[in-house]
Amino acid sequence: MKQNAFHPCGQLFEQRRQPDRRQRYFKSLLVSLHNGRRMNARRQIEAKQGFYTDHYEKWVGFSVIAITLLSLLDAFLTLNILDRGGVEVNPFMSALLDIDISVFLVGKFIITVVCLLFALVHINFHVLRILPMKYMLAGITGFYVLLIGYELFLLTIM
Repeated sequence: MKQNAFHPCGQLFEQRRQPDRRQRYFKSLLVSLHNGRRMNARRQIEAKQGFYTDHYEKWVGFSVIAITLLSLLDAFLTLNILDRGGVEVNPFMSALLDIDISVFLVGKFIITVVCLLFALVHINFHVLRILPMKYMLAGITGFYVLLIGYELFLLTIM
């Protein structure tokens, strides 16, 4: 099938018989979210420098969901600790709490999700060219598990 041809005047014009598949942006997005094709680096230099992908390992998705849920649990445990006389040590979260509890909850959720989306998109890159983002994501998951354990311990002794 001919896609492009030259007009006698020298101008390029299309001779497509079917609609251009590249014009279906939304459908392409939905297909790539479900069935992404790019899983690995195409060249060695990409693997060293970092590369974008549209297909993730299952543990990465699990880790993103776990961090989101653990962050929400952290917010609710923090509110319980504050009700029992505790103090919020994070100055930014403390400022959100001073505004309103709902602002605190929504703010914490939005910050967590935006940071996780950034980490997910850059999962095959290195932080400061040293530490792979994959390890950072796993470390953050472990940190939240420890934080939840610490907050539960605080609640038992208060």
